Amino acid sequence: EIFGLHPNADLTFRVKEAMALFKTLGETQPKGGGSNDGVSREDVVYEKATELLGRLPEDYIEEEEKVKIRKLGGMTVPINIFLFQEIQRFQAVIAKVRFTLEQLQLAIKG
Repeated sequence: EIFGLHPNADLTFRVKEAMALFKTLGETQPKGGGSNDGVSREDVVYEKATELLGRLPEDYIEEEEKVKIRKLGGMTVPINIFLFQEIQRFQAVIAKVRFTLEQLQLAIKG
């Protein structure tokens, strides 16, 4: 819905994005044979998760965002309502990604 795609096109888009993610994850795994300098695939994934966690933006605090939107004309302006809804959705994505990466790191640690 973010891009205004038809539901079937949106599903296709999401499937392609997921496949690209899995392909990238597969490419990060060390290949068999030869020396790997003592780096296991778990180490590679752990470092990638750490890198991604470092690149995530800070959480959006709803009350702070409401104050900023009030300065832009308040919640009576349709575009501001849309902006606030998108901030809420984006925050949900950020929280889910952060949780998943942290859980991945905990799983690797054992």
